Amino acid sequence: MKPFARNATLSWLAVSLLGVAALALWVPALWTPFWGDDYVFLHGAHATNASGAPWWSDFWPASPVRFWRPLSQEAYWRFVDAVLHGNAFAAHGANLALHVSASLGVALLALRVARACAWAGPGRIAALAGVAYAALTMHLLPVHWVAAANTALLTLFTTLALAAWVSARDARGIGRVALLTSVTVLLVLALLCKESAALTPGLMLVVAAFVGLRRPFKGEIATWLTTVVVVLAWLVLRARFTANTDAAYELSLGGHVVRNTASFAAWLLNVPREAMRMAVAGDRLPGLAWIAATALPMLAAWALAFRHSRAALAPRQWLALPLFAVLAYAPYFLFAWNSYEYYAAVAVILPIIALARGIVDTPRAPVVAALIAVSSWIAVEGTRRLDHPGLIGRARWAEATLQALERQPPPALPLHVSVADEQRFYAIGAWGLAWRLGIPLQSIGIARECPATGPCLVIDDQGVVRWREAH
Repeated sequence: MKPFARNATLSWLAVSLLGVAALALWVPALWTPFWGDDYVFLHGAHATNASGAPWWSDFWPASPVRFWRPLSQEAYWRFVDAVLHGNAFAAHGANLALHVSASLGVALLALRVARACAWAGPGRIAALAGVAYAALTMHLLPVHWVAAANTALLTLFTTLALAAWVSARDARGIGRVALLTSVTVLLVLALLCKESAALTPGLMLVVAAFVGLRRPFKGEIATWLTTVVVVLAWLVLRARFTANTDAAYELSLGGHVVRNTASFAAWLLNVPREAMRMAVAGDRLPGLAWIAATALPMLAAWALAFRHSRAALAPRQWLALPLFAVLAYAPYFLFAWNSYEYYAAVAVILPIIALARGIVDTPRAPVVAALIAVSSWIAVEGTRRLDHPGLIGRARWAEATLQALERQPPPALPLHVSVADEQRFYAIGAWGLAWRLGIPLQSIGIARECPATGPCLVIDDQGVVRWREAH
């Protein structure tokens, strides 16, 4: 077999390896129960559907909401309630389908970038980029938590918009007009899914510079200016429709910027959030060992992809990679408290495409694929095995608790609940109790101590649940 044919075969071997790894990683997520915010959205969607409110009403709310994400939250959850009948398995199946779609969006963008850059083997680059993206640890919550569907939708619409933007450069006539028009439409859809889509006009400029610096034609200039106007209009509407958000989402400067920068580096190295939490807040040595076990293989994958392929990218392209990543992650550097892996879902797209370019048609491709697969497996499987305070473990605790309560429902209403650990109880919440036990939300009272009279559900700091008849 000729060297080129052999290396092309190795590229497809790497694609197969990562594809199988991604399926093995994420298919078990189908059996994750609802937890946390899932019950908040499910309860609200069911009430809205029952009221007969039109679907468009969520896009123009009558009262302020915490986040204005009408497509990826309100409309999506109305679909989960009305079409999927509130079934957790089906809802996680929909999330997994969205993750696959987002990964295909990355593959399409990689294909358009590869062709615009005249790279050899654009189909193989696209396939490698798509499966490598699909197998990254940062997708853990979007496939295990239905409430995080907005991330996959954001990625899908963003990659489609950027792919249309790149494709329009080489199109002509009505095809170019259609592509440029679709950029604006896709941006609107992305903005209706998540706030960070407001950065898309900047990402468009970075991608344009990545594929080749040249004088833009009038249609490109008009389209880009239109996207800026769309973002400004969205900001005005968002200010009208949203109330003050949680303090954890406040944007400010301070020591947390350093923490968020370190987190960003960890997400790019496939480190799971739970490992970071363990290293900082609890079991330091096991946490550090877990970080090393996930970060070192991923670091080796990045190094192998880029070290021997410096000539694969032009100097401006090397500069565009960190610029794209930092710009896409920009708001999250300033978050006062929250930091999750999936915040980097868009930031990693262009670097992953460059990684695919670095290993395509080389003997390194299967090695890099294996390193990514091993790193992600250690991260994801380790996260699944953790009990509380691990998020997936907390979700399992919530499901077991709710199943027990369904067998022994409250003897009377109102239902009082004494909660010792609010973080643990977040996986159920008053909305989870109302949904699973079929009782009115307003009949549930949450407090640290049981009231003087009436039945009370006691949940201690170890998660042990018991009924207490207070006198």
